[in-house]
Amino acid sequence: MNHILRSATGAVVAGIIATGCATSPPASEVAAARTAIDNAGQAIDHASADPHVAKYAPSELERATASLQKAKTVWNDKHDLTATRHFAYLAQQRAATAQEFANERAADEAVKVAAAELNQTMSVAVAQRRGKPSPIADLAQKDLVGFAPGTAKVPASAKRALDELAATLKSNPEREVVIDGHTDNVGGPRYNQSLALKRAAAVRAALLQRGIASSRIAIRSLGEENPASSNANRIGRLENRRAEVITGDTGVQMRGASQISSTQSSDENGQSKQPER
Repeated sequence: MNHILRSATGAVVAGIIATGCATSPPASEVAAARTAIDNAGQAIDHASADPHVAKYAPSELERATASLQKAKTVWNDKHDLTATRHFAYLAQQRAATAQEFANERAADEAVKVAAAELNQTMSVAVAQRRGKPSPIADLAQKDLVGFAPGTAKVPASAKRALDELAATLKSNPEREVVIDGHTDNVGGPRYNQSLALKRAAAVRAALLQRGIASSRIAIRSLGEENPASSNANRIGRLENRRAEVITGDTGVQMRGASQISSTQSSDENGQSKQPER
């Protein structure tokens, strides 16, 4: 573009010289015309270097180039400084407009792409959640921890969480839940399996007392598996003595199901008869 501009400017000067002093425009007008054309050419060169312009605003760039050509032509043919400045100004403004349009359209496209990617991510997340159990109440999971060693007595700190969980289930009558019982790793695996099931049953009993139908609640024992924290310290073991309430298919095969009959009498104040080892 610059070499075209220099050629055109050279032609302008050559034309001035060829016409002789009588018809040559004043030097100040020649300088003014050259400045206007140069500025417009630089604006178009700058816009042309922007890849967004070629992609999103090619027609605006073509209009700017056409206006620059008119500015050159009217100066070469008529030495009309006013018209030359007018067309050069149009060329410069249209080049700027091309860049503005290109940037706006590129930004819009980026937003659309980001929205599409977000929708895809959300769809995948929803599909994943549908394929596995998900938490029904974060507060319940936080508060249904801290069972005393060797017992299935629901911690007093869990009362509020149980009340809120029951309210949630009442307002969502289609929901069913699975209660997973857990222990720390103190004691034998078989004992922990049984104790975990009793803890799940105690939470179930607490929900029954709050008016939730038994058909909506299943229990499962995970024993000392899937610890939430390290069993290497007292705090970690406290956090592992817990029950988790999740949504899911209550028709799944419950772990420790053969022991459910031994826990039917457990309630919110239930106590395991076997001491912790």
